[in-house]
This record gives sequence, structure tokens and C-alpha cells, in this order.
Amino acid sequence: MRHPWIPALGAFVCALGLAGGAVAAETAAPAKKLSLGACTVPGLPPDAKCGTYEVWENRAAKSGRKIPLLVVVIPALGPDPLPDPFVYFAGGPGDSSVSGGGFLAQVYKDLRQRRDIFLVDFRGTGGSAPLNCQELQGITGVQGFLENFLPADRVKACGERLGKERDLTQYTSDNTIDDIDEVRAALGYEKVNLFGVSAGSRLVQIYLRRHPDRVRTATLWGVVPTDELGPFSMARSAQDSLDGLIAECAADAGCRAAFPKLKDDVAAVFARVDREPVVVSLTDPETGKPAEIRLSHNAVAQTLRYMMYVSSSAALLPLNVHLAAQGDWKPMAETARFFGGVMGSTADGYYLALTCAEDLPWIDEAKIPEAVRGTFLGEFRIRKQQAACAGWPTARLGREFLTPVQTDVPVLLISGERDPVTPPSNAEAVAHHFKTSRHVVVPDGGHSFEGISGVECVDQLITSFVQAGRLDGLDTASCVAGTKRPEFALKRDPEIELSVAQLTPFTGTYKSAETGFAVTVELLGKVLRVVAANQPPLVLVPVAPTRFRLEGMAPGYAMTFDLAEGKARAVTLEQPGGPATTLTREGS
Repeated sequence: MRHPWIPALGAFVCALGLAGGAVAAETAAPAKKLSLGACTVPGLPPDAKCGTYEVWENRAAKSGRKIPLLVVVIPALGPDPLPDPFVYFAGGPGDSSVSGGGFLAQVYKDLRQRRDIFLVDFRGTGGSAPLNCQELQGITGVQGFLENFLPADRVKACGERLGKERDLTQYTSDNTIDDIDEVRAALGYEKVNLFGVSAGSRLVQIYLRRHPDRVRTATLWGVVPTDELGPFSMARSAQDSLDGLIAECAADAGCRAAFPKLKDDVAAVFARVDREPVVVSLTDPETGKPAEIRLSHNAVAQTLRYMMYVSSSAALLPLNVHLAAQGDWKPMAETARFFGGVMGSTADGYYLALTCAEDLPWIDEAKIPEAVRGTFLGEFRIRKQQAACAGWPTARLGREFLTPVQTDVPVLLISGERDPVTPPSNAEAVAHHFKTSRHVVVPDGGHSFEGISGVECVDQLITSFVQAGRLDGLDTASCVAGTKRPEFALKRDPEIELSVAQLTPFTGTYKSAETGFAVTVELLGKVLRVVAANQPPLVLVPVAPTRFRLEGMAPGYAMTFDLAEGKARAVTLEQPGGPATTLTREGS
């Protein structure tokens, strides 16, 4: 999908794990009504309507504690709206669906002419009583993510703290979906058009299973089958993605000339950290103070894997690896911290609740050695998640939820050719059980297609599909033929030094009047950082007097300020392979 720092590209979706469910849906009760009012949620369009809808935490018992769900409707723009809204399910699991509202309203503006966009933060995420683990946040959380993924002691502490006020066994895919269908009924929608990304694609399938008569169309992006066992396949998928990237570099004249021994560079990097971890000092964007990033084998493996999630970051991987092999580890450390920070911004408790109940119990120990043989990730993710789940209160579900979903609803499936976590084979396996489906594979695409030029046609395909309600006539071949992967990064952007006096004029809050998306630029000691709602802060590195790169991100991500009479009036957010977005400084 798209990156959170670019409002035109929306929320960065990472499949840290998977979700599922297969218990029969509960008997529908008479729908309550839900009134919506003005929104105060950052990043939403000005005309968005917000409200809160309470559901039973224990849906089966229908007694005890209730959970307030954050509900958002971004109304259709035209005077004659259709009755079936467009519904977005975020990934993670643990990301906020509501936080994607701004980009959905902008990217799918044509679709919005006659349809509402309907969003609900799942129970335990975003604005719906989130199961956040402060124990896993900050620079300590970043390091823990890199080396341990989910440090078992901190996970246990989080579970014990949250468990005093919540029944963590009630945060399942089935309950999540039944919550959303109850909200659908309360808003008076008879049918919906579902759009699920990554782990959200699995929830779409659960919706199709539990409430099939309520779905008009379904779109699955980065497909997670119901029988996917979370970390079990991660090592093999990541290795296949890396092997493909190395071959792609070898076939590219510029990349081949710059990095003629990329495979050897990868081996040299792992050999170095296997001897002794490399420690790099960076500026902590939370505090402005120096903070060390420790690059062990696991940390490097995590970093490379997540770089391949995003097509633009994958284009940076050969350069980062080559520099590290030559002894310059700072670029690798910057990227490691970036991805560690992004991963730490999700609702870890929801992720644990789903994956510990719906993935981990079904992993066959006897099959693990073959699944990870010859991979750079090895057993790391499997063993670390097993250790984390051992200390988490877990729902006990039946194996039947693994059963593939069958449906008569038309389904559009979208995959990236080099996706390291939800490869095209996932979508092919799922589509086998659908009566009517179409699978689109974007060449060289990762889990996110960020940086690929021409990929906007995929959004146009989704729009056409939902508008028509059928797959006939979709020109998928022309779409993928017109895309082009980002150029490989062959060198680092030069950096310059700016004084505090030179940096101060850039501080302030910048906002899009159209989408409501806003960022705040702050001076932290002698560096600038940028902060957006629900996202970790990023350090801005000056490469020209008014232009900054975003530390840890791929070349092409930049912020250029419009400076007039010693004061910044606007900032343009730039991205590789896509349109730039200009935000106006508030109070200017």
C-alpha cells in the first residue's frame, strides 16, 4: 500500500502477523441506531462524521464490559449517494483503519462521488480502546523489535497490565467482524464493498464467511489466506524476495556496475554481525539525545526483510548492504530505526491477541527446520513469537477457522511480485475457492508499491470494479504493463549543516485543507524532526538550504519548504514514483 508520511499515499501497511476465524456468526439482534457528528480526529477530511458505538467485549455472554468503537463516515460528494459504502480494513494486525481515511478520500475521490467511505477502528486498535503496549515503545522498543521482535518479558508485563481491565481472550477476528457488521446495521447500510489490506484481507474473508449476504464486492490487497500460520512461512518468503532482488540488481546495468558482488556483500554483512554486533549512535527523534542502535544478526535480518516490504526501500537495499560491507553502518542503522519505529506504532496487544490464538497453535514443530533451511531469517520469527505468546492470555479456538473461505461475491486480488510476506502464491491459493475473481500481480512490487511509477492504475482498477460491481471489462494487463519499478539507489544524498537560526523558520504545523492531513515540524536541540498523528517522529536531514530528506527512508522522500521573507509558508512532501503533496503552514 502507501506510506503514512505522504497523505496522498496513506497508511503504511505491514503484515507483522495474520488473523482469522471460523465460528458461525451470532444471531442478529435488532440494530441500534448510531448518530454521527463533527470529527476531531486528525487527518480526516473536514466533512467527515464521527461517532462512538459500544459493543459487548464478550459478545457471546452479552454482559459485563463494553468497548467503545470509533466510527467514521466520510460522506459521498454527490447529491444522489448509493446505499453501499466503501469499507477499509487496515492491516497489522493492529493498525488503525480510521487513520487511512484521509488518503482513501483523496485516492478514491471518483468512487466517493456516489459512495460513503465507512471506517471502524477494530476493537483494541486506534480509537477503539486500543491494546497498546507502552512497554514496547520508544528507542528501547525499537531495539527490542530488531533483536527480539516481541521481547517476552515486556510482552508478559503488557499482558498482565492490560489483563487487569480487559479480557484479552475476547479480541479475535470473529468478534472484530461481528462488531463491524453490527455497526453497519446501526448505520442503515444493507450491503458493503470491502477493501482489506494485508492482515485486513484475512478479515475480509472472515466477513465473507460470517456475513456473506452483506457484501457486494471484496478487494484483497497483499492477500493472507485463512490457513496461513503467521511466522511459519516468513523466512522462506523473505529469502525468495531477497534472491529475486539480487537477480534484479544483476540484470540492471547501473546496479550491477555499482554492486557487482551484492550476494557476497550480503554474506559479508551477516558474517560481520555474527562475529560481534555493530553499534551505531544516532539522534533519538523522541528526545534529541544520542541513542545507540545495536545491529546483531537478527536486527539486520529484520531490517532487510522490512526494506523489501516497500518497493522504494527495496531499491535502497543494495546500497545499504554494500556500504555496511565496506564498514559504513550508519545508513543501515538509520533504516533499522525507521522500520522499528513504524512497527512499534501499532496496537501490539491486538496483534498478540489474534496471532497467539489464530496462528501459533497450528505450527507443526516437525516442519520448521525445512521451512527455514537456507534462509537469512531462520527460526527467529517463529521462536520469538512462540516465546511472546507463552506469556499472553490466549483464546482457545477450533482448527476449523483455517478452512478456506468460499464465496459467490466477486473478488479482486492484488499482489506484488516480490512481496516478502504475502507473495502472489497466497492470492492464487485463496482465489481457487472463489467463484468469480481476478488476480493482479504488479511487477517488482513489494508488500507496498510505494515508488513504482504508474501504479495509480491499481487504484483505478479498484474504483472501476466497485463502481461496476463486477470484474468484466477490467483492463488489468495494460495496468501492470505500464508500471515501472524505482531506480536503484547508487549513492547517498550529500548532507549539509544548518545552524539553529537557519532551522528555526521551518518549525510549525502544516496542513492540507483538502484531506485534513497535518504534520508538525519541531526543533529538537540542533536537529529538526517531523511528527504526524499516530506516527513515530522522523529526523529531517538537510541536503539543501530548504530541502530535507527523511532519515531512514529511501531516496526521493523529501520535504521542501517554501521560504519567503525569512518564514516558511508551505512544505511540499515528495515521494519517489508519485505525485508531490503541498501542505500550508497554519498561521502564515
